[in-house]
Amino acid sequence: MNSFFLCLAALSMNLHNAEVICEHSADIIEQSEKYNVKPSLIVAVGRVESRWTPEAESYGNACGVMQVLPKYTKNPKRSCEDLKDPEVGIEVGAKKLNYWIYKYGKGNKNTGLCGYNAGFRCKGENKNAGGLNYAKSVLKWERKIDKSFRKEKHKYEKKNVFDYLFSLVKNIGDYNNE
Repeated sequence: MNSFFLCLAALSMNLHNAEVICEHSADIIEQSEKYNVKPSLIVAVGRVESRWTPEAESYGNACGVMQVLPKYTKNPKRSCEDLKDPEVGIEVGAKKLNYWIYKYGKGNKNTGLCGYNAGFRCKGENKNAGGLNYAKSVLKWERKIDKSFRKEKHKYEKKNVFDYLFSLVKNIGDYNNE
């Protein structure tokens, strides 16, 4: 059910390539659970990195929706073409996010996202300014996506309560007419 609301959130926000998010929302949920990374964070990283464009490739050879460098993949080693498959890119990206946030950043999302973007230059005195700006942008998108997700879920739940009450009133009316 969460994949349904994730899709609705992307569509309601009119995110670029929302159809890619919708098509792979179940993969996003699955990988978020597997790697302990919020689905909204995965969507936010994909939004900032590639605007959810599967065939995206950077000048530095980062590939796919999550813009992962093939040289940093292992077990199995992935090519750029592999990473352009959203299912593969989401899995590898979520795994990398888990590493950067929980191992490198010790649970600090800001440091972890900076590392995801700029590598090992995000701690100590000489923090990478570009990586920190990247982290700020991703976290802003994560909040927007979370808000939209909650709004869509609330609308759905509210509609179900209304439908339930309507059928209850209708049944009571039918009962009174007997």
